[in-house]
Amino acid sequence: MSDPGTELGIELADDYVATLEINRPPDNYFTTALIGRIADACHELAGNPGCRAIVLCSTGRVFCAGADFRHAESVAVAEGPHLYDAAARLFEQPLPMVAAVQGAAVGGGLGLALAADFRVASPSARFAANFALLGIHQGFALTVTLPAVVGQQAALDMLYTGRRVPGPEAAQIGLADRLADPGDLRSQAHDLAAQIAASAPLAIRSIRATMRGQLAARARQAMTRERAEQERLMDTADWRAGVAAVAGRRRARFSGN
Repeated sequence: MSDPGTELGIELADDYVATLEINRPPDNYFTTALIGRIADACHELAGNPGCRAIVLCSTGRVFCAGADFRHAESVAVAEGPHLYDAAARLFEQPLPMVAAVQGAAVGGGLGLALAADFRVASPSARFAANFALLGIHQGFALTVTLPAVVGQQAALDMLYTGRRVPGPEAAQIGLADRLADPGDLRSQAHDLAAQIAASAPLAIRSIRATMRGQLAARARQAMTRERAEQERLMDTADWRAGVAAVAGRRRARFSGN
């Protein structure tokens, strides 16, 4: 669906389902600009009467590895809109969204998957909130979205340990709503989105606003706290050790400084 020069492919089918495909292989790391483009596309599609639901997917073997912490400058505070400003707009868009998670959804990539209403995953999918293993606070509104989906204790487990949760366990704890064989993953995600799109569109938006109406505000508030803590911890030795460990493909040894 995406050509090699396009970071985000957009395709609208006759059954009122739009597919947004991230195209930054092999790891599909996101940038602020890419999250902004996803949010823009969602808001534009929301104004199109031919679109009632969205499938969010990606090329290759990895759903999204979040931000590329191997290059610390890519996540440093800079001029212009912050990543979480773009993410807040994604939470504010009104269309139901199904994420098709074929591989790793790690860090901010997990946050992106949890911005969707549903997640269809393959058994080989891996979900990880690995921030503590990098010496940093969680982000992308995971403070709000992760416990809402899996419960407080399971969220604390994932956040404190940073461990990878495989597809079958993700289905058990509610992190994945459905499991599908890799070859059927996209079609299963599309089928779920099409089922939603077959319902009355005004009713769906009304129900979604009732059920998720406070999420955007809570996500924005959470990201204000998350951003402040991330910026504070980026000035620590543990953060530098975490970044170096990622670059060296090894486990970090933290000093508590």
